[in-house]
Amino acid sequence: MTTNDPQSVNMGSRLTPKLRMVDFPNADAIVREGLLAAPRPDEAVDIMLVNPPTPDGGLWIRTQHRVGRRTRENMVWPQVSLAQMAALLHPVYKVKVVDCNAERMGWHEFTQLLDKYQPKYYLTQLTAPTLENDLYGCFLAHARGAKTIAFGTHITPIPAETMRPYPSLDFALVGEPDLTIRDLLDHLEGKFDQRSPEINAMFTKTDPSYKPSLNADGTVNMHGIKGIAWRKGGEVSLSPDTLERLSY
Repeated sequence: MTTNDPQSVNMGSRLTPKLRMVDFPNADAIVREGLLAAPRPDEAVDIMLVNPPTPDGGLWIRTQHRVGRRTRENMVWPQVSLAQMAALLHPVYKVKVVDCNAERMGWHEFTQLLDKYQPKYYLTQLTAPTLENDLYGCFLAHARGAKTIAFGTHITPIPAETMRPYPSLDFALVGEPDLTIRDLLDHLEGKFDQRSPEINAMFTKTDPSYKPSLNADGTVNMHGIKGIAWRKGGEVSLSPDTLERLSY
């Protein structure tokens, strides 16, 4: 072989051409804009009120006054709390109540419902024995753009420490949730003027000094909404009072 023969050249001795720095594109803004601009279907709802799928597909008791357990009687407990809250929100808000326990619905079918109804807000039962299972629903809803809200016997006494490790949960209703969920949504959506005389009477009877919690510039002051916990700057904040502590 001669020195001009390519096979005689030590390939490892050649200088490697300098490569340009990698420039990874950031498409977040484009994707986000597309998601926000996408039209919502006619079936889309303002809020979905949910008794989520159970951990094992069996019948479980989740109510505002039970800590959560499998039913020994093999009985479906009616979701009175969800029905009451839906009644207080309708017709100002388009609502959808889903009782996965009664319908023996699993997570796959439930995910399809989330895609179908695309709720702006997602309200779920939450109990200690089914905590991470229940919060999986918040994860699914939050990933689809919903603001997530939880209530129940577990989160009422420990709202901040329940929310802290689960960033997909945006709000907690502390104590009796019925009027609190209406108050929270009215503040977030600016719909105080759409309250019926009956709804206004409920707030006045519960708290004679009640008024919307607004700053001087008309923006919402979250600290004045009674009975909630929410996220602020990466931390969990808790309002100083709850509606049910006042006389009815």
